[in-house]
Amino acid sequence: MQRTQCPCCKCLTLEERGNDDICIVCDWEDDGQDDPYADKVYGGPNGEYSLSQARENFKAHGTMYNKLEYKPSAKEEEIKSLLINTYKKLDFDKYIKKEEAWKEILYYEEALRNERYSSDI
Repeated sequence: MQRTQCPCCKCLTLEERGNDDICIVCDWEDDGQDDPYADKVYGGPNGEYSLSQARENFKAHGTMYNKLEYKPSAKEEEIKSLLINTYKKLDFDKYIKKEEAWKEILYYEEALRNERYSSDI
């Protein structure tokens, strides 16, 4: 599977950069903003968040948003943690079977979508 890193959380969630894909892990909408302009707030799809602020929020509590704006369910946090750990395995475990890891990633991504959808109803 061919994916590229989200500029916010660094997980391999995007089909290509700058294509307005929304990261399933951190919710950043990839409008092409990157490190040289990380402190700028462009408005648009990411509202009043700069890439730098979104990164800080992600490190603090797992989403680009501040904690008051977005509160995931416990189940969503659990699935997201499993998903992030599987992405990390791809980066750091040279012995991991990539095909198996991608199956696991796709499974957790679908589970995360389902959890978000079910809590929206």
